[in-house]
Amino acid sequence: MADYVILRRGRNALSTATHAMLNIGLAVMSTILTVVSANWVFAILLVLLSKWRILAVRPRYWWLNVKANLVDLTVGISLAILVYLANPAGGLNLWQIILTIIYAVWLVVIKPLSTTRGAELQALFAIFFGSFVVSLITAQLDPIVGVIVCFIIGYGATRHVLMQGDDHDFTLTTFIFGMMMSELYWICYHWTIAYQLGRGMEGGFITGFSIPQFPIIATIMLFVFSRGYKSAVRHDGKIRIDDILAPALFSALIMIFMVFFYSVPNFNI
Repeated sequence: MADYVILRRGRNALSTATHAMLNIGLAVMSTILTVVSANWVFAILLVLLSKWRILAVRPRYWWLNVKANLVDLTVGISLAILVYLANPAGGLNLWQIILTIIYAVWLVVIKPLSTTRGAELQALFAIFFGSFVVSLITAQLDPIVGVIVCFIIGYGATRHVLMQGDDHDFTLTTFIFGMMMSELYWICYHWTIAYQLGRGMEGGFITGFSIPQFPIIATIMLFVFSRGYKSAVRHDGKIRIDDILAPALFSALIMIFMVFFYSVPNFNI
């Protein structure tokens, strides 16, 4: 019996290690495809192929599986596009390596988390990177595209958080937050502010990379929203000040600091 237990433990350890290596391989391969082809399409196709289990059931469960995997799809597709945008001309730079490491950490460490705090962290990742990409790729497109995509991102992230709670009647709440995300994107589309990370070096290993304000604000908004909703669920529909005071003040300070001290607007109305 002891030998059987040891064997089972060894097999589980081997299975876990193999799963981790395959996930790391997915992150690395998606970056390699982007760097070699100087195109984001192949990386996204690889991310979509990795989610083959969504369709490995009866068709009536497909939509349910898609909704359940919206957060993972958002993070995977967003990071694949960001790797391309970090150096569209091809070649490898430091930001692409950093984004690849982030994707590997997401797949191996963050994505498997099943606790309530883990679900919140996963949703925050989806909101930040999803809205990050939307800000960059829709700058030259019709804003209605960004409005629709942001609604889907907000809907998926909120649903992912609220699925962990005791209240299972959250459809209206997810739609409300999705609309809030869309409205926030509409405002930020006409008032674009970004923060430059690093100095641009043409053809160099380190290139400039900009983070718009929109993903930062959207992430803060989801953080406060989830805290308020959880407080309301625990206290029969009433939000207690003690539960949201610290998160709200912290978020408000960050917003004030950004808007008044680090805001150089580029109006594109």
